[in-house]
Amino acid sequence: MDDQAPTYRESLRVGWALFWRMISAFLVLMFAANGFLLFLLPELTRTGPPLWIGLLPLCVVAMVCTFAVMPYLVRTLLRSSFPGFRLRLIRDNV
Repeated sequence: MDDQAPTYRESLRVGWALFWRMISAFLVLMFAANGFLLFLLPELTRTGPPLWIGLLPLCVVAMVCTFAVMPYLVRTLLRSSFPGFRLRLIRDNV
């Protein structure tokens, strides 16, 4: 087994696969959280919303993406194969 570092192109492919999936999940969840918040509190459209209303969906979505979406994406990337290479997790036996 050789410990060869990924090339720039391979790193870019893996990074892009992770990036677009994470950004799309983040945006979909953000729109859903904002829509749900406006559904629960329709008076926000008539007045200037306080700062916590803007930060609450952002914090919730960031937590969901970090602890629910990201582990799923990493598992999916490790099971996927890319043209010419495949990611593999190797644990150290300490």
